[in-house]
Amino acid sequence: MLKRIQPEVGNWYENIEEETLFEVVAIDDDGSSLAIQYFEGELEEMDIEAFWQLALRSVDQPEDWAGPYEIDQEDRDDLDRPVPMEADQFLPFDDFESDGVRIYDDF
Repeated sequence: MLKRIQPEVGNWYENIEEETLFEVVAIDDDGSSLAIQYFEGELEEMDIEAFWQLALRSVDQPEDWAGPYEIDQEDRDDLDRPVPMEADQFLPFDDFESDGVRIYDDF
């Protein structure tokens, strides 16, 4: 007999039979249904009884954060790399000097 896992918002689970990963993203106020989001991004609502019938195991949050966003490895590498600044690159407001702030009330 499988151990009944209690769903918790923010926890990740693996459906052993279907080999899918999902996170519980919401539980309704009376605890009779919950919303899950699969690693690929699809959302599903199910009742608590259906959740308890699944062959599940708790897992850590996947390290690959890009799963539901369909980002290629090449693009992901670009996002993980800091963008170097040129020494003479102009930044907005570098030369900005304010004599104060004026606030107008139209009421």
